[in-house]
Amino acid sequence: MPSDRRLEGRVAIITGAASGIGEATARRFADEGAIVVCVDISEKVHDLSDELGDCAFAEIADVADDAQVERFVRSALDRLNRIDVLANNAGIDGQLALLADGDQENYQRVMDVNLRSCWSTMKAVLPSMVAESSGSIINMSSVGALIGFENLSVYSAAKAGLIGMTRGAALEYGAHGIRINAICPGGVLTPLAESFMDEGTYKAWADKHALKRFARPEEIAAVVSFLASDEASFITGSSLVVDGGMTAS
Repeated sequence: MPSDRRLEGRVAIITGAASGIGEATARRFADEGAIVVCVDISEKVHDLSDELGDCAFAEIADVADDAQVERFVRSALDRLNRIDVLANNAGIDGQLALLADGDQENYQRVMDVNLRSCWSTMKAVLPSMVAESSGSIINMSSVGALIGFENLSVYSAAKAGLIGMTRGAALEYGAHGIRINAICPGGVLTPLAESFMDEGTYKAWADKHALKRFARPEEIAAVVSFLASDEASFITGSSLVVDGGMTAS
């Protein structure tokens, strides 16, 4: 648990908050004093907001739908008057397939959830951040944007595109006091990852990391919290690699 409340009173929207990194981020932000708007397509996000108490609100939404994004951002502004932090965590792996074997529906859904949704949420929150001359946006990319993985070429393309979007947006909005960064995690032990791994698969993937293990969601959440805080006040346009040494070789 954090030893201080460095996000005291800040309003944060966290997408993909019902599980994994998003849930850990919501908990970390609440511990650090933030008011958290927990967004997810799953009804389970209500359980999280109920547990966190008065500092949290739940919004059910498909982040790939622009109208739903506009709705939950407007709801947050109407309720809380400002948005200080946006953590774009919602994402999917999509269909595991060779590029030529993948279908168009999977391609579109992966791009919509992993890339377009970040464009849509940033587009929705940036005017209010510009008005306040401050803000921090953290986009969840992946080591898949930096190195290739078989059967995940579309996922990698979306995550690589997100790094490019992050860099461009950081240049566009830095003069307004808004910082925009990305995080590139390696393997993270989320419910999604656990769902398709047996013991052998787990060890094979863990061994790809210099630390020979997966990250805990809380370890990635700690980096999101850092980037949202004033301790990262001179960091923007960066893609922080948090991968346990997966890309060190």
